[in-house]
Amino acid sequence: METLINIGKVLALFSAAALCVYLIYVLSRLNGMLLLFQRDFSEITRNLKPILENLNTVADRLKSITTKVDEQVILFKSSLESFKALADNVVSFENRVQESLEEPIIRVTSLIGAFVGRILSFFGRSQAGNLD
Repeated sequence: METLINIGKVLALFSAAALCVYLIYVLSRLNGMLLLFQRDFSEITRNLKPILENLNTVADRLKSITTKVDEQVILFKSSLESFKALADNVVSFENRVQESLEEPIIRVTSLIGAFVGRILSFFGRSQAGNLD
């Protein structure tokens, strides 16, 4: 029985030793993967720095462009408002001119119409009188 216990202890020690060897193997592979990851990460960082600098430059230029576009939109809007005010003034002037000229023209045309009507009626009567 004691030999079985000794054999069990030896097997347990061999199993623990094998487990330790396997653990060392796994840890060495993990170390290699971490070194590859570190190398790739440092390469990405190195390549990413110019991209980020260019992106910063592009963002600054984009901000400048949008500011200029905003200024142009404001200028265009104020031009349209000025044009609208000018058009409103022209319409107002047209209405004032129409109001000031319309009534005298209507009076003159009615006077001329009445005058022409009387002349025609006069000549119409005189021609009718000549026929009799």
